[in-house]
Amino acid sequence: MTNEKKAMSEIVLLALALAAFAIAASLALKILLILLAIVTFASICFIYGYSACKEKMTVRDER
Repeated sequence: MTNEKKAMSEIVLLALALAAFAIAASLALKILLILLAIVTFASICFIYGYSACKEKMTVRDER
């Protein structure tokens, strides 16, 4: 292989590796965002449920 072909193949391999890394990073970011949304939703539901339960207990205690 001549030096030009070697350099060209190295550039192509580097570009493919960079593209694969970008795709993997994109997928990881999407997964992290989905997990963040799930945790946020669960936290909001827990806080809302806890405060509603606390209100019910307070109403029962007053009676």
